[in-house]
Parts: sequence; C-alpha cells; structure tokens
Amino acid sequence: MSPRRRQAAAPPPEPADTLALVVGVEAYSAGGGWSLDGPALDACRFAGWLAERGVPADQVTLLVSPLPKNAAAVAATAGEVPVRPADSATVRDALNELRRRTSGLLVVYWGGHGVVEDEERRLLYADATSDDQRNLNLTVLLRSLRSSTYSGHPRQLVLVDACALPARRAADRLPDERFAEGRPDPWREQWVLTAASPGEAAANDDARGTGLFSAVLREELARLPRRWPPDADSLRDAVLDRFEDLRADGRARQMPSHLWFRSRGAETLALVLGAAPGTAGRTSGGELLSHAEFRALRAVLDGAPAPQGLRELFRDATRDVPGCAPPALSDDLLSTVRALRGPVSPRPLFHFLVRLAAASDRVTQDRLWEWLSETAPRWGVELAELHELDGLLRRTHIAFRLQPDLLGEGFQVTGWSVEDAEVRQEVCTDGEPWDMPRVALELGEMIADYAGDLQAVPPVVEFLLPLALLDQEVEALSVRVSRSSVPVGELCPVVVRPLERLDDGAARDALRTRWKGLAACGDGYARDAIHWVLGGTPQEAADHGPEGRCTPGDAHVCAALAYARPHGPVEDPALRAVLDAGMPVALWHRAAPERPDRRTALEAVLNGRALRDLPDVVRGQRAAARHPNATPEHAGNGLVLLWDDPDRLPPELRWQPPVLSGAAP
Repeated sequence: MSPRRRQAAAPPPEPADTLALVVGVEAYSAGGGWSLDGPALDACRFAGWLAERGVPADQVTLLVSPLPKNAAAVAATAGEVPVRPADSATVRDALNELRRRTSGLLVVYWGGHGVVEDEERRLLYADATSDDQRNLNLTVLLRSLRSSTYSGHPRQLVLVDACALPARRAADRLPDERFAEGRPDPWREQWVLTAASPGEAAANDDARGTGLFSAVLREELARLPRRWPPDADSLRDAVLDRFEDLRADGRARQMPSHLWFRSRGAETLALVLGAAPGTAGRTSGGELLSHAEFRALRAVLDGAPAPQGLRELFRDATRDVPGCAPPALSDDLLSTVRALRGPVSPRPLFHFLVRLAAASDRVTQDRLWEWLSETAPRWGVELAELHELDGLLRRTHIAFRLQPDLLGEGFQVTGWSVEDAEVRQEVCTDGEPWDMPRVALELGEMIADYAGDLQAVPPVVEFLLPLALLDQEVEALSVRVSRSSVPVGELCPVVVRPLERLDDGAARDALRTRWKGLAACGDGYARDAIHWVLGGTPQEAADHGPEGRCTPGDAHVCAALAYARPHGPVEDPALRAVLDAGMPVALWHRAAPERPDRRTALEAVLNGRALRDLPDVVRGQRAAARHPNATPEHAGNGLVLLWDDPDRLPPELRWQPPVLSGAAP
C-alpha cells in the first residue's frame, strides 16, 4: 500500500476512541520545600475538560498527589474519574498499560516540577526526594511514543506544565529510568507543547492554585471550536500569542516551547525552543560565556577579596531550580561560576554575579559591573533587570527611633539611614523633643534625597517605637516631596519595630536566630513559616498554627494575629508571646477597623507571597485600601507590619542624639 493510500485510510479520531494519561504532582516525598499549590487541581480540571468534550471517564487515567489541603477539592473536581497517586511505580504501570491499548488520539498531560540534564527534560515523580530525585525522562519517552513500542497510538498530544531549569546536584547524576524504543514509526503524529523553554522557570500561582501555563491552556482550549480532536496548530499559536503579550506586559518571563512531529512518507522534525530575546540561534547544551568572556571574568575574580557566604549567594541565585545544590567545592568561587555556566538560561549566572558584586568591596563592584555591562546584553539579559536586582540588594532603609519625652510632650528622636548595610548619616534634633509634624518634616527631607529612585526601588521606612505605640498610624504621616504632600506609606514601605526587644540582649539573640530562618525562606512562598494566632491569650498563641506551637526553637518566623483586638499592643498578651519567642515578623489589624473574618483578610495578604516581599506587599495593600472603591473590610485597612530586622541597627545602640544635625556617626 502506498504511503498516500495508507494515510488517507486513517479515520479521524473521536472522543470515544481517545485515551488520556493525566498527571499532577503537588506534594513530594522531599518535603514541604518542594510543594506546589495547583498541579493536582490543574490535572483534575484538565480531566474535566476531556469529559466535557466527550472522552469517557474510564479512558482517562488520572494520577495526582495533592497537598493535604487540596485533597477534598481534588476528589470533587475529579468527578467520575478514578484517582491514583503520581509516584514512580504507578506512572510506569500506567505507561506500560498504554502499550497494550490502542487509541485514535493519545493525550498526555503533566503538571509539577521539571528539570533539564544533558539536554533531556525530566519530570519529577511524587516519591522523589533530595537524595533520590526519581524522574520520568520526557525526552526519551517522547521518542518511545514515536516508535513501534506504542504502535497503537498514531496521534499524540502532549502538554507539560513544568520548569525547564538545569538540574543541580553536588556530585551524582539524576537517576535515569529508560523507556523501550522500538523501530521509528514513519506514520506517527506527535504534538508537544511545554510551559517553558530550556533554562526557564514555569510560573505557578499558589494564590489561585494553578500554573500560569495551565490557566492559559484551559482558556485557549475553551475558545477553540468544539470539534475533535482540538486543532493543535491553532492551540499552539494562541498559547504563544498569549505569552508574548504576558511577557510584553511584564507578567511572565517564560516562553512555551513546542515540538511538532509529522510524517508523510518521510520523517520531519520541527523543534522550536521559544528562546528569550537575544538568545535565538544559540545551541543548547554548551557552556555559557565564550573563552574570552570567562577569561575576562576570571581576571576580575582573581583580584577580588575572598567572598563571604558564597553558598548563600549561590542559593539565592538558583532558588527557582528544584533540588538545586551548590557544587562540591562550595567555598570555591571559580568552581561556583563554572557550575553556573551549564544552564541554557544565563540568568542564574548573571544574578549570582550581581549578588557577588553587592557583597564585595568597591573595586570589585566597579570591575564586575564593567564586565556585566559589556557581557550580559550579548546573552539576552537586560541590564535594567540586573540593575533592579542590584537596587533591591542595596536598598536604602531610613529608621526613626521615637521615645516619648519624659519631661514633656513629643518624642526624643534619633534617625539614620542604612545604605549597603552601612550607616551613612545620622540626623537628630538640637536636644528638644519633636512632635509628629516635625518627624514628618525631617522624614520628608531624607526621602527627598532618594526621590529619583522612588519609581524603581523606594527606601523602606522603619519606626522603632515603644510597644504601646505599635498601632500608631505612622504610615499616614504626610511628607513633602517634589512640591506635594503625600502619606509616607504611599511612597515607601513602612514598618514598625518594638524598642523593648532591642534593649534586651537575650531577646535580640532570639531575634537574630529567627531572622536567619526568614532569610532561608528566600523569594518563595513559605507556608510552613507562618504561625497563625487565632486567639488573644499566650496559651492560644502557643497552641494555634500549622505545627501547634510557638516556641523559640520552631521554624515559624511570621505571626499572623487573626483575632479581634479590642485593646492596644501593651494589653495584647498574644503579641507579647510572639515578641518573647523572638519572631521577627508579625502582621495584624488595628483594634479600630472591624471586619467579620480577620484570618481571611490576612490570608489575602500572605497567601502565595514571599515573606521577604512583605514590606512592599503591605504597602500595596494599604494603598489599595485607600482606593475610592475599596470597602472598609479591605485587607489593607488598618494593616500593621512588624518587621524587626536585627541587621538594620547602628553598630552601637546610641539613642541620644549628637549635637550637630546631620553629623556622621
């Protein structure tokens, strides 16, 4: 039979002869640090879409490992489709079962963590751990699906919502379970659409419980004509167009990639990586940086002082890589740089170098930035992105310590600014107490010095207050900047800190211990680090929360005080218990604003957000609460953030003001 006659004889697939393997992994054996909020729900939603299009429930294999909090929603969303776990043994059994079956169309959907090793994409099973990162080799599986091993499935649609970042490990390679590959089948049609191009992270929206790619995919599938099978070319074009728009608006950094395998008597393979601007045409798998670029970088690093905290710098630059680990020689600067030359995406390498520059001496900073300015654009990394990261690392903090004057009205005030982790200037009074308008006046003058940077990275304003004043609406102080008066909370993140803890050596030690835990949370959402306090007594503060305790030795660093507060901070025993435990971050609403459900309001602020971003998040929430259309129940109304950073203090706790205003410390 000629190729054309054979092709013409193949009937178009129908929903009734469609098989589907749908996988979603949220909970991993590695623990909470790997958890994702959404892939299991996305898998169930995709199974629901298949059922809506007429695919029988008994022809959909649904394998999910949900977070405990999503288990009920998964069961409800799955409907009539049976649910089994997404561990390695179950997934392999399901793939082996498909070899014995036939279909007009085979649909495979996967959501969860993914990495790249040796140009091969890997998808991590639910039973993966840090020491045993069990994974499905997607690259090999796709070849197997195109071979005689899966001869019963002439048409295949594969959709993957997972990262394509490089795998990181200390020494060992990832385990590799191979798939049988029979003879290449010249009549196979395979369409593969993945969430991210090699070297990119796939965004997951924990607050909405979905992956960005999966959300866009569902929307575009719903827009396609209701015929079967869905038009893969139209789906690809629609998804890519959406992500082009999202990237242009700054709402996404990933770009989906696609592989279309179509045979008409001879094999043709089209592979589009969807590379980031400036990297098109680069081959994957090679090292980043040319020999000349690396030699110039090494000359800079050879002249730099020995860096401190190299492991932490590496960790911060590679947080989006699941299971990543620094090289075996974790204290060797050049080994660390060489380890970062492997990814297809250059961002981890350049972000590491920006962090290294911020932690180095002035000479190294200048030389590194000369190298970055010349090299980064050639690798598709915009200097604006690196300068923004540098601005965050060097962010200015303006602090005012306000102590009520014992002999009269007003406050004894000491103020200072912290830049590059050093106290740059100290402002003071002439010995007379200040009232709040004077505080606002002096604060406005200090902020004016940074007015040119307010649109990029505004300074953080910290008020060190006695416990009794922690509810003071300091963010409402009106400051004059650029000939207009506005609340300081609209210009800058504003936080409060309790003076009593700073005057207690043991309390400061507990605070520093907890602060290290906050730093370890990094830029990712850390649900387990948040302690929910639902009552207003010390015992209730100790009993409530995900771990059922609030002691100086636990992992909680952020307390959410989700209860009615008819009294002030001094009379609040739960807040006192949180402070005594050394917890550096606390979030609550003032006693005045009443709302029906304070936990829901605080969850609207905390859920899905990195703890290190809270000062900016709270600033945004308070600004939104002042919108004309905002209701009194808005989460930002009356919101207070205690942010007690032990590193933001002068070398000595000198509260008395110097004689001359503006004198150096």
